Amino acid sequence: MRRNKKTRRIDSAVLFAFVQFVVIALLLSVVSGEFQSNAYMQEWIEKNAWPIGYLLNGYLAATLVGFAIGGGFLVFQRWRSSGESRLERDRL
Repeated sequence: MRRNKKTRRIDSAVLFAFVQFVVIALLLSVVSGEFQSNAYMQEWIEKNAWPIGYLLNGYLAATLVGFAIGGGFLVFQRWRSSGESRLERDRL
């Protein structure tokens, strides 16, 4: 029983971290889209914070969204397999 509670905590921690990652990736995508369509923002960032312009060019956001999609499949697979193993343990 003790191990089962630990597993649930780890699963919820992984799920919480994944949700945080997805939210950050979506926020970066929104800011990146705004940066690409707003000439004033591009000009200001070019003058005052030019390294950030490289991060907002769209490639980082697309990469993070891709990682989020792949991570979603892994989290779903882990959740699904842990559910099956719990059922098997309960049957024995």
